[in-house]
Amino acid sequence: MKIEPLLVGDIKIGPGNPTFIIAEAGLNHNGSVDRARELIDAAADAGANAVKFQKRNLAEVYQKKILDNPNSAEQKYQYLIPLLKEFELSDDAYLELEAYAAKRNIIFMVNPWDKKSCDMIENLLHVPVYKVGSPDFTNNELLEYIAKTKKPMIVSTGMAQEEEIKAGVEFIKTLGVPFAILHCNSTYPAPFKEINLKYMDSLSVYGVPVGYSGHERGIAVSIGAVARGACIIERHITTDRNLEGPDHKASLLPQEFKDMVAGIREVEMAVGEGVKKLSRGEIMNRELLGKSVVAKTFIADGTVITRDMLTTKSPAKGLSPQRLDELVGVTACRDIPAGDALTEDDVVGASLAKTFSSEDISWKWGPVVRWKDFRNYLEFKPDLFEFHLSDKDLDEEIPTGSFSQEVVVHAPEYMKRVYLNPASEDIDERKQVIAILQRSVDVARKLGESFQGTPKFIIHPGGITLTRSPHPAKLLELFADTLSQLKTDGVEMLPENLPPRPWVFGGEWVTNIFMLKDEIKKFLEETGYSMCFDTSHAALSCNQYGEDLVEMITELKPFIHHLHVADGSGTGEEGLQIGQGTVDFKKILDPLAGYSETMVPEIWQGHLHGGRGFLQAMEHLKRYMK
Repeated sequence: MKIEPLLVGDIKIGPGNPTFIIAEAGLNHNGSVDRARELIDAAADAGANAVKFQKRNLAEVYQKKILDNPNSAEQKYQYLIPLLKEFELSDDAYLELEAYAAKRNIIFMVNPWDKKSCDMIENLLHVPVYKVGSPDFTNNELLEYIAKTKKPMIVSTGMAQEEEIKAGVEFIKTLGVPFAILHCNSTYPAPFKEINLKYMDSLSVYGVPVGYSGHERGIAVSIGAVARGACIIERHITTDRNLEGPDHKASLLPQEFKDMVAGIREVEMAVGEGVKKLSRGEIMNRELLGKSVVAKTFIADGTVITRDMLTTKSPAKGLSPQRLDELVGVTACRDIPAGDALTEDDVVGASLAKTFSSEDISWKWGPVVRWKDFRNYLEFKPDLFEFHLSDKDLDEEIPTGSFSQEVVVHAPEYMKRVYLNPASEDIDERKQVIAILQRSVDVARKLGESFQGTPKFIIHPGGITLTRSPHPAKLLELFADTLSQLKTDGVEMLPENLPPRPWVFGGEWVTNIFMLKDEIKKFLEETGYSMCFDTSHAALSCNQYGEDLVEMITELKPFIHHLHVADGSGTGEEGLQIGQGTVDFKKILDPLAGYSETMVPEIWQGHLHGGRGFLQAMEHLKRYMK
């Protein structure tokens, strides 16, 4: 069942959107405006979306005889009524608090307990969404009155029975306003064994956003509710649990509330989409620790493979051991040395390499290669080679000869497991980076003697840090200065756009520069450089920052002199095979109609099995190139 999000201003509340977190200040101000401001500060500092207070007209809520003489009623009224009278804020106080919340950039909410309170809120304040407490879930009169404001409602079910919840939801649906419902246990504090988070599953059948209003001790249950699908979390907040009042004991202190918000945001990231995807780190560990089907003995070309010819060994670069039986009875289409991993091509008995043709590829294309393997691709008639340098390549012999292909060189990104940052703020570190880059440029120039045209040199701008930089413009200036110090005559320098969450030997790194079209365009216009455009990096950045990928390519097309083409997904899955991510290649390659520069399919691990990943990508891309 598709659930339409609840809109509060420009915030969407519902499945697939960030959890809407309400800090329930309630009566915990104890009648003090100063303490109410402290609660707003605590909620804002914790990262809550909204802070909520309560408004009662006691004459509307309680019978006159109880208000006149609370001692005539049960003990709970003898305790509560005097506190409600003492803690009630003035209308001017609400005005002051709303203005203060606006300064703290947090949504200000007030929960009306009666119609006159609703009138006060509507006439005096600018509350964008109404919360209805669980005591009023069955109060059709009040629900109907609030609905006349045409504002969305968040309604708590804590004190309602099953049949009342069903009837209540049906009634609210007739009122014509969007709403969400909250699961709640209205004991203060609520015992863990009575909370029953599974009941949120039952509430989800009503087709509206479901959340959780908690009164338990601690933060674990509220965080767990998000993992179970809660779109809204409401918790009481206090500055002192020892204060007099009905809610303090079941409230969170400011640091506890902040820890809860942080935990919720972490769980949101961890929940995922319900589809199993291996991360790059997992794939690397799988390769290192997993196993492939390998030949136990030498298997000659033309031999019918039997079970006793096969075994499993690491690394996991070949067929999964789960597919071992598929190979039994297959006729080997090559000589397979003992210990060699078997591949998909061995299953089908033929390889893509035998059928691949570059004749119908309209763009100048080539594979990503290393010194040792580029000649293996000559049979596919590529127009170019892109050499990805490692730090060790700089000390090895450069290939020489006379080749008909153009050449592209990608600068090394690491030196002895240290990330090379051309925008480093450390002077000595940047000097070392410049020295390594100069050696790499010299390699490109030397390669140009054996290949056609002007060598192209791809360089990552850097500016990658563990935490977001407060001054990205300075990092971009440092990168420009690094470029200016390189002797690049005879080589075309091409900065490459970066992804938002790069992989740098593990860890959660942040890219600060060269991701978005306006920044990139301005840099290229001011410096006179062209660029290498990576479709996967760009897709991830657009996903992160809400930009349009087609618009980005259209704007940057005049500057693109080399393309890295790969699929991508989300904000961190880059270098995917074409069709395995979310990029619409028909749309994004349309603006590049007539493109006459160079490109490579930069598929991660595309070089394995004779470059099968690169060839497969080109087969996919043929239909989109114009």
